[in-house]
Amino acid sequence: MRSRLAHPRLVAGAAAALLLASQAGCPDTEVPSLAGPDGTTRTCTADELEAFRAASDADERTDLWVAFVDVGQGDATWIRTPGIVDVNAKDILVDAGDSGEAPRTFAPDGDEALVDFMESSGWGPGRRVDYLVVTHTDIDHYGGAERILEDYQVETYIDPGRDAPDQSTYQRLLGAVAAEPGITVLRPAAETGIDPAVPGATTSQGWGRDVTVRLVSANQFASSDNDSSVVLMVEYRGVRLLLTGDTEFSLEEKLLREGANLSANVLKAGHHGARETNSAAFLDAVFPNDDGYRYAVISSGQRDNLPFADTVERLLDAVGMDGLYRTDRDDAGKSQREAPGDDHILMRVTEDGELTLCYAFPD
Repeated sequence: MRSRLAHPRLVAGAAAALLLASQAGCPDTEVPSLAGPDGTTRTCTADELEAFRAASDADERTDLWVAFVDVGQGDATWIRTPGIVDVNAKDILVDAGDSGEAPRTFAPDGDEALVDFMESSGWGPGRRVDYLVVTHTDIDHYGGAERILEDYQVETYIDPGRDAPDQSTYQRLLGAVAAEPGITVLRPAAETGIDPAVPGATTSQGWGRDVTVRLVSANQFASSDNDSSVVLMVEYRGVRLLLTGDTEFSLEEKLLREGANLSANVLKAGHHGARETNSAAFLDAVFPNDDGYRYAVISSGQRDNLPFADTVERLLDAVGMDGLYRTDRDDAGKSQREAPGDDHILMRVTEDGELTLCYAFPD
């Protein structure tokens, strides 16, 4: 296990969070605007920050928590499900950012930002990660996964099964997975399913109490790495979260043709909000009703044309100004190394089915 300097706890940022929340709007609101004029795109309160951290020490959890971790350019989503800890409450990572390993890198400190955030939230190295999902073979999604295997106790590993023989770093990750004692490997996910207890099951209720997870797509034979992405729908108390990896127009169109149930309340926007993603037809299927919760999260960092302006406009049309959250809000002028770590987004669903999102500002 690697040794690192101790990091301040998430709750230590509560005072800063309250200060920012009291200010009009949000910091660094470049065009397109990132918050509504009434400040409804919001900063977490001290109570919310403490409640998120308390999930690390609790014997039992009642809420579903999701952290869209700011790993710069890349994806890392930490899901903490309700239930009794070490029994049916689960900690899940869907992607793990970029390790910054040459020759191809987008966020040199993405994995460091992820582990720092988890540690500052009370879930430090040595704790358990019940599911580690690598959505596909882009390094800004899988680059930090080897670090997670090294630092945490990973129980189950899932990916779409695409081999990527030309990517030495991905092959090394697969070697690290194979060498992990006692780990359950579910790949290719479309064949193995996503429930270790039920071979081939593409819907599971083993990811947390009263939580249902459905495998929407995972195609090792897709025409592109991006469209091989593991796509998951997570549901708790009637609130649905759609995680799309790097899904592009072609996979969106395929899912629409096949009549996939895509209706959700929160969308992790495909491919960091790139040009050929999040089509109007796809967003209509994700958000079919005008009533109810409608949020979208863009996970991206310092990279040209991500997110793409037209895609941002489509997302704004779908969820409104107060429904769009981004991990790149204040990355303008920063290097790729400086971008990660300052725009984590927390999502919470209570036992009563109440959904909230907010920006966390840890020190």
